[in-house]
Amino acid sequence: MRTVVEVVARAGPGGRTVLPVVRATGQLAVRRTGPSSVHLVATAFGPLGGDDVRVSLVVEEGATLAVRSVAAAVALPSRGDPRPSAQRVIAEVSGTLDLRLEPTVVAVRAHHVADLAVTLDEGAVLTATEQVLLGRTGEEPGRWTGTTRVERAGRPLLHTTVGLGPGEPAWLPPVAPRAYASTVHIGAGADVLTGEDAVRLPLPGGWVTTAWGSELHRVVRATERLHPSVGAAA
Repeated sequence: MRTVVEVVARAGPGGRTVLPVVRATGQLAVRRTGPSSVHLVATAFGPLGGDDVRVSLVVEEGATLAVRSVAAAVALPSRGDPRPSAQRVIAEVSGTLDLRLEPTVVAVRAHHVADLAVTLDEGAVLTATEQVLLGRTGEEPGRWTGTTRVERAGRPLLHTTVGLGPGEPAWLPPVAPRAYASTVHIGAGADVLTGEDAVRLPLPGGWVTTAWGSELHRVVRATERLHPSVGAAA
């Protein structure tokens, strides 16, 4: 199944944000849940192998957009399609984008590919999180491949690919974490800081944190301990 989500945020009168485009087709619905926030709502099981989700976000100058989801996504294998499921988020940001979706759980035998590509104008602000758990309770891990690319005014700030689960070259016991979390923030800088299986690294005008381990809630807490104060979009 192919799913397309489109949201455009624009500066309105009195400093408000208006959302002239809020639409979705396929296995996701999108709902406006605040003055400048939307939630993604699953309307079908999945994603299944072969499913493709494309999320397009445009945040114009002076606008603010917060994107959330209402529940974790569970990536499942497909009996008839050997291809991985895929979610691709493409964002063009001149204002402020706060992208914090619920975790992705990758079931046994499933392979999920996540791609985040963000183009920032000068002065734009970005906060984006990724949370992944390989396998549900009591089952073997699935496979997840995530790529994040962030550019500002044509200059690359971050381009990284992380592969977890069976079949990924760097995922070999005893280095085989089932849980992973990462946050990238562009808008305020920070120095290097380390924690337990977690690290914060500086980027030009920002920072990125990553953590890994066996339990997602512990991994998420490890990244949050490294975060400077980041305000949420309303």
